[in-house]
Formats: sequence, C-alpha cells, structure tokens
Amino acid sequence: MTEQTESTTSLPQGVGARLKARREQMGLAIEQIAAQLKLAKKQIEAIEADHYNSLPGNTFARGFVRNYAKLLGMDAAPLLADLEGLLPTERVQVALPSVREEVGVSLGGSLPRSGSSRWPAVLAGLVAFACVFGGVWWYLQQPVNPQLDTPPVEVVAPVPVDPVGEAASQAVAAASAVAPQPVVTAVPGPVVASAAPTPTAVMSGDLRIAAQAETWVQITDADGRRMISEVIPAGAERYVSGRAPYRIKIGNAPKTQLYLRGKQVDLVPYTQVNVAAFELK
Repeated sequence: MTEQTESTTSLPQGVGARLKARREQMGLAIEQIAAQLKLAKKQIEAIEADHYNSLPGNTFARGFVRNYAKLLGMDAAPLLADLEGLLPTERVQVALPSVREEVGVSLGGSLPRSGSSRWPAVLAGLVAFACVFGGVWWYLQQPVNPQLDTPPVEVVAPVPVDPVGEAASQAVAAASAVAPQPVVTAVPGPVVASAAPTPTAVMSGDLRIAAQAETWVQITDADGRRMISEVIPAGAERYVSGRAPYRIKIGNAPKTQLYLRGKQVDLVPYTQVNVAAFELK
C-alpha cells in the first residue's frame, strides 16, 4: 500500500550544518527562512556556515540559532550547547568618560575640586547601555511565527454554506421524512437527496492532516501538482484531494496524524529524525 521513497542520511555535526540539512530536508529555501525570522539572507548563510563572527554579537547569534531551530521543529538545547564552542571571544566594555580632578592652590588653601560636571555624561552612557541590553532581551523573547511564505496551494477549507443549497437540502430532508417507506424503497439509484450539497461536503477530501503540534506538511499528487506546502499550527486540520499516488513530506511526524479516506496512516515506519517522507497510493 505504501512505500518509502527517500533514504536517510546521517546529519552533519556542525550547528549550522545541522540546521541547513533540516531546512533542505523540508524543502525550504534560504529566502523563506530569512523572511520568517526577519533576517538578511547573508545572516542565514553565515549561521549555516558557522561564521558567527559576522553576526552582530554572541547574544544575537544565540537568539538567531534558537529561533531558527524552533522554526524547523528542532530541539534548540543541544544546538545551543554546541554553539558555545563555536562563538568568537568577545569582550563587553562600557566606555565611561574619565573624571579628572583638578587641584587649585591659593593663598587660602582651597581643597581639590573634582570634575563633577562630567557625571551627567557618565549617567547618559549607563542609560544608553541599559537601552541596548533591553532591546536585545526584547528581541530574544519574541515568539517565532512559523507561517512561511509558500507558493499558492489548493486546500479544501470550510466555506459558508449557500443559503439556496441549504434550503434545498432542508426541503429534500422534509420530503424524505413525509414520504411513505414503500415509495422510498422503490425510488431508483440516483436520488435527489444524495445529490444535494450538505455542510459536511466542504470538509471532505482524500487526505486529512491533523496537527497535534506545530508541523510542516508538503503533498504532491500524481500530476506533480503541489496541493499543500505550509506550516500547520497546533490543533488545526487540512483537507486535500488529488490523484494518487501522493508524495508526502511531514516535518513533525510524531505530532501529526494523516488519514486516507478516513483511515489513519501509520507514519512510524517512514519517520527519520521526526521527518516522514514517503509515497502513498
């Protein structure tokens, strides 16, 4: 019934190489990642090449890697642990204006006079440093919105029911309830009630994807038409129809349920490193 189409390769050891391998495994482009994380393309390339000295600083580098891993559905903890050995050494210095003391000597024996007029500049420097640190902290606390920019896809989604169609359905249902049982059994195969649209018809589809957690799904039918390619939020469902066989990739397979014409498909045999890739007939 199903057959696996892609072989598994061992992931590279570098932090950037692991992120790049997962991105390519999910079929995502650097431009899509950069647009979602609100970073420049060259910054994504620097992360994947482990060139962290070209990033604004180590604090930003940690935040970039954490958000990148979260977007791809990866565990950021081991990546951040390995990242510490790759970050360049940096020294945080706060430039404070020097305070000069001038000693005035007079016949009256005046005491030394300190440069107290420079303290407003010192306080201004401390305030500026606090603002920069606060901005960095705010950026790292921002959640990642994984709605990647993907090509338009055809997804069967719920739509408002046409009042005319609904009225027709109600009329048919009423007629069926009033009609005597012998008359109903004598009616030929094609019955008007079976052709009438119902609200549940818009939720139908050969395939149903249910996301228990945030997951990325890409499905292509036998005609090469990409029916869906998007990140599905937790608790959401998608319905698609096409011509079998289907080529399917699921980025967070352990937290994703796939149904073919109402029957659940077991993703475990096709899952490697949380990614399932296979062909479904």
